[in-house]
Amino acid sequence: MTTVKQYLVLIALSIAIVSCKNETAPEIKTVETQAEAAEQKFNPDAEYIAATFEIEGMACPMGCAKPIEKNLAKMDGVKKAEVNFETKTATVYYDETLASQNALLPQ
Repeated sequence: MTTVKQYLVLIALSIAIVSCKNETAPEIKTVETQAEAAEQKFNPDAEYIAATFEIEGMACPMGCAKPIEKNLAKMDGVKKAEVNFETKTATVYYDETLASQNALLPQ
């Protein structure tokens, strides 16, 4: 009976080894993505103004605060944006020649 088990194990290993040698070239797919509409515009030599806004309705730091911070930082003229979940505020450093305080507020 042990000889039968040994033969079955040997057959199973042989099949596994033979079937694993099916080497195929990996398929390469090219996916076109849309580039950002334009590079963010800001002047590194400009004087930046800090504006602090209150934000209502944030439920969590990662799901709400981080996306708000990222979207503010992407705006033209914005050098840096910081959203503080604890104080429910956003501080935005921006160049007033490229952005205005009203443009930073949601419509």
